[in-house]
Amino acid sequence: MTEAELVADLYRQSAFSAAILGGFAMTFLSVLLGLVSERSRTLVVVTGAMATAAVLLVVATLSSTLLVLSVQQFSLGFQYAEWPASLFRTKLIAESALFTGITGLLAGIGLSGFIRGRLTGIITALPSMAGVTLLLLVFVPTF
Repeated sequence: MTEAELVADLYRQSAFSAAILGGFAMTFLSVLLGLVSERSRTLVVVTGAMATAAVLLVVATLSSTLLVLSVQQFSLGFQYAEWPASLFRTKLIAESALFTGITGLLAGIGLSGFIRGRLTGIITALPSMAGVTLLLLVFVPTF
């Protein structure tokens, strides 16, 4: 496997993960929008988090797919300084959108329990906060 194939596979996996998580965020969002009878501030915040996550994960999917095509076409490797500026910008957008989208998804999941009650909110918030903390440990050193 060449370096360009390895880089392309990295972004192929990112696109796949973003697509799956984006679909989950859209499904969660559609369920929330079906709760028309509820009018709580928490519902509005969770809906906003899920809408943001869904949109950013779609952006991550499409930009990662563009990177797969470009990396293969130009035989680009991990020497990002040699990448065209437009592709490097696309790389930054893809990675930032993926990270922010996943964080928004976890925030929405964590806050969603508060729609039902305080105890349920705490139960959903704790694993969500643990997930965000672990994601920060994974993603921040890569930026």
